[in-house]
Amino acid sequence: MRATVVCAAFSAVLLGVPGVASAHHREFTPFPYNVSLGRELSLPCAGEVGGDVFTPHDRPGVAVVTLTWRTFFTSNCGLTVFVNMNNFDAPPVDPYSGAKPTGGSWAVQLNSTRVGAVPPPGVEWTKQIAIDIGSGNAGMTLTTDSPLNTTLLDPAGNTVRFTVP
Repeated sequence: MRATVVCAAFSAVLLGVPGVASAHHREFTPFPYNVSLGRELSLPCAGEVGGDVFTPHDRPGVAVVTLTWRTFFTSNCGLTVFVNMNNFDAPPVDPYSGAKPTGGSWAVQLNSTRVGAVPPPGVEWTKQIAIDIGSGNAGMTLTTDSPLNTTLLDPAGNTVRFTVP
């Protein structure tokens, strides 16, 4: 009997049977860095927008987005970052409210701090927003109000895909 149990356990390990407590998706998905000249299109305000999207297991249907705006040469450069999200598995229309919960665009105002510098008090160079988009496969692209940034040059290369529990 003991040999049968040991063989069954060993076979399960070899066959790759998943454990009971396994994650169904990656919780943190980083964004590719989006290089921008800032709202003023000036070299001193050149910098990068970065961050990640977090999909917590304990908050189904919610995506938490963290954004940062760091400039290379100077601080205090304003920028609006647009979070453009789409839930590919959501129904096209909510049968109860008539709303379209498939995604949308959210504007986040940021004021930069220089890379390597400690931001002064009150400067919002990083922000976090929570978006209720429903469970399923989602995609997100970051754009800015700067007319020149790397997302405009390669939108597909700056789109991240993730799963919302």
